Amino acid sequence: MASASPDVNVVPLAEPAAQLAHPSPLAKQNALVLVVGFALIVAVGTLLLRLPISGTERPLTWEEALFISTSATTVTGLTVITPSQDLSFFGQLVLLVLMEVGGVGFIAFSVVLFALIGRRLGLAERMILKQALGVLETARIVSFTLYVLAVTMAVQAVGAFLLWLRWGPALGYKRAAYLAVFHAVSAFGNAGFDLFSGTGQVLFGFGRDPFTLGVMMALILIGGLGILVISDLIMYPWQRRLSVHTKLTLVITAVLISSGLLIVLADEHFAGTALSGLPWGERFWVALFTVVSARTAGLTIIQLDELSQASALVLMVSMFIGGAPASMAGGVTMSTVGVLMVAVLSTVRGVPQAVVFGRTLPLETIAKAVAIMTVSTLVNFFVTLLLLVDRTGDLFTVAFEVVSAFSNTGYSLGATADLDTFGRLLIAFTMFWGRLGPLTLVVLLAQRERPTLCRYPAEQIVLG
Repeated sequence: MASASPDVNVVPLAEPAAQLAHPSPLAKQNALVLVVGFALIVAVGTLLLRLPISGTERPLTWEEALFISTSATTVTGLTVITPSQDLSFFGQLVLLVLMEVGGVGFIAFSVVLFALIGRRLGLAERMILKQALGVLETARIVSFTLYVLAVTMAVQAVGAFLLWLRWGPALGYKRAAYLAVFHAVSAFGNAGFDLFSGTGQVLFGFGRDPFTLGVMMALILIGGLGILVISDLIMYPWQRRLSVHTKLTLVITAVLISSGLLIVLADEHFAGTALSGLPWGERFWVALFTVVSARTAGLTIIQLDELSQASALVLMVSMFIGGAPASMAGGVTMSTVGVLMVAVLSTVRGVPQAVVFGRTLPLETIAKAVAIMTVSTLVNFFVTLLLLVDRTGDLFTVAFEVVSAFSNTGYSLGATADLDTFGRLLIAFTMFWGRLGPLTLVVLLAQRERPTLCRYPAEQIVLG
């Protein structure tokens, strides 16, 4: 019998022949359900916002309704109208429901997907889920999902109650109740929509109030951490351990907020005027809120176009990174960036394995992080290129708008309002991709590898 080619090694497999079949189509099916489901929500929202009852002086156009529905469902916050002026009470309620469904519905569905694809959990995560949630088995997915919904609803209720207590005496308790619920949902969902733009009062006169800003920042941070991190922190007093995922998420969150705060506080030294004239106390709270909100929340309490380009660049990087997986936030996620940074540092130090907090990261995890980062960067590049080809504009302003849409943040330097139909559709696509793309990519990559009888010899590629 002829021998095998010297360039190919035939390796016997320890797995049974039955496992050589094609990967299960479950991952593709779940990804398709996720995309189609959110597309249907966007379509229903568009129809409701297009109704004459949703507008004030005039009905929204189909283009405006589609853009706002996409922005709300993907909890982005970019808008081509002023919700407080152009939407009736009914239209605002539609907006509120879309934000809630897009935020809470997404996190619940993503948790289900992670469970169905057999997501590998660390020891700490397994202990947390086993003792607190009981979701190590697929049969317990329903109970886990209900837990997720209960936690998210409870956090929003507490936030709305605190805002209502603060705003009630000044705005009237009936009006304050509605505004508190709307903005608690928007803040926790990292949605970015507000009802104070166009009224002349930032946060209804509470835009410099530490209590109001503190409550909303807490909602933004909790919404951006993800259910696994929240569960981990809840169980810490009993378990006395945190998973690597939680530690990495908390470290990156602290680094992004602290570094961003230092740059924005020094904005005047970089020729920015957004914070000029504010006392240091107010300047600190406004800068901190702006940096925290840049983690894909997008609630705006200053004129962003008055920031220096240095501060805007820091915010853009923070937007691109985003929050944690299976959270209200978007972006490439802190886990992706954390994994890549650990891999780079390990390579620089000459360590053969990527090790963080005493745990080795699997090569599969690093490969997925590279795939997510690469695809996301290409999406942002090509959308920015298409917008620059379609219209004249400043490169930085257009890129900032694209990253804001991709990361589902909603911060804007004013470019969105000037877009034509093609530009708005392109930004709407970017918002949709930013919300569903990274998770869908992870689900598709979660399929089992197809074993092969062939192993090819290694060969070095010149880099650098």
